[in-house]
Amino acid sequence: MKITDILRQRVRVRFAPSPTGHLHIGGLRTAFFNYLFAKKHGGDFILRIEDTDRARFVEDAQDKIYEALHFYNLNPDEGPREGGQYGPYEQSKRLDLYQEAAHQLVDYGHAYRCFCPEHRLDLLRKTAEKRGEIPKYDRKCANLTVENAKKMAENGEKFVIRFKLDKQNVQFQDEVFGIVNQCIDESDPVLLKSDGFPTYHLANVIDDRKMEISHVIRGMEWLSSTGKHQILYKAFNWTPPKFVHLSLIMRSATKKLSKRDKDAFVAYYSDQLGVLPEAVLNLMIRNGAGIQNFDSEHFYSLREMIDQFDLSLLGRRNLLLDADALHKYSRMAFQTARFDDDLYPRILEILEKKNFEIPEKEHIRKIVEFLKSKEENFGFLSSLTSGEFNWFFSRPHSSQLLCESYPDQDLPRILQALLKLETYNSETLEPLAKRHQLTLAKTMGIVRISLIGSKKGPPISELFEFFGMEECRKRIEIMRQLL
Repeated sequence: MKITDILRQRVRVRFAPSPTGHLHIGGLRTAFFNYLFAKKHGGDFILRIEDTDRARFVEDAQDKIYEALHFYNLNPDEGPREGGQYGPYEQSKRLDLYQEAAHQLVDYGHAYRCFCPEHRLDLLRKTAEKRGEIPKYDRKCANLTVENAKKMAENGEKFVIRFKLDKQNVQFQDEVFGIVNQCIDESDPVLLKSDGFPTYHLANVIDDRKMEISHVIRGMEWLSSTGKHQILYKAFNWTPPKFVHLSLIMRSATKKLSKRDKDAFVAYYSDQLGVLPEAVLNLMIRNGAGIQNFDSEHFYSLREMIDQFDLSLLGRRNLLLDADALHKYSRMAFQTARFDDDLYPRILEILEKKNFEIPEKEHIRKIVEFLKSKEENFGFLSSLTSGEFNWFFSRPHSSQLLCESYPDQDLPRILQALLKLETYNSETLEPLAKRHQLTLAKTMGIVRISLIGSKKGPPISELFEFFGMEECRKRIEIMRQLL
């Protein structure tokens, strides 16, 4: 795409999720690339809630969408909460616009009122299926005169408005996939339902036009709908926006990401893993998607992504949701994160959700400094409360692991001896080990489990340095009492 084409009109893009449940990781990526493009060109990033499917509507889904966008710093310029001159930004509040547009198409001769009851449509479907044909509406109501159709509507007969969709070839330009040719051979689609609510295709086209959307950036699953949208734009005699379809997110080279996978949803990364936002955003661009001079070993800030974003560099290569890459970016995110702005608020939130006692801020700072300097593989904040690093915020509460690991040892006596030491290192532990006929490794294992409740963890010297002798004694005394 030439820069002159972009600058010809103000860039206005939209993220248009349906509030039907948890936000999918593909939805986050769509919002992300819309945001990058808008900010790169000084344009507007709009949140539009497509809530016309009332059967699947979830009450708090819009709140969850906003939470996700704010967590990833993809804040809308216009939307249901932000307002704007193109609102309302919830489709359920724009019904008059869709009804007016649908009736306009009837007046133009591109659409018609259909009064067929559901049982007749079912019969048509079943008959087509028996013949091995694709079910299509037989256009019975298209043969009604305009006058008769109006009279039937005025008499209170229920109707939908259908679009006349003749078989045709449609060609359009996609900014990622180039020239796309589609053969449209479908039943006349319903544009407006009998309850006055629009179907997806009508609402989508009307809103993009009324909100002056310049570029439609969305997932490739919508590419098949774009031909019909082109026909609708032509029926209204409107110039369509530019279309940009993003490649698929895949589990592997041959397997799509399933909605049954827990990591298919945005909440998994923030709530369950405790991943910092920019780690997930770096995962989205790890193929170099849209980033000038992409460096796979560099960790990009959101500001850098905006500055280096180039729509023409978006590729057709599918994005693999790779766990190793997520670990890598999570580690990098933690190392580069600022304590006061990024880490402290997030750690507080995690502790509160898990009902942990909140320590002083300086203690949390000490933990972060320890992790940054001693634990280069640390990246998931969830491990502070439910993983291998929960010992930072909790003392041992069970002696089971210690007893199972050293069943033949006189553990109370050994712990009592440990309490008398002034420090814990190989020089002080080795004599104690010999007195109790233990190896130094086993003695250190007893100390580690007593301090942190795990066989794995930092070296004893690092634990001693972090806790200090007073806290070490408290933890060993707790373990002795648990025995």
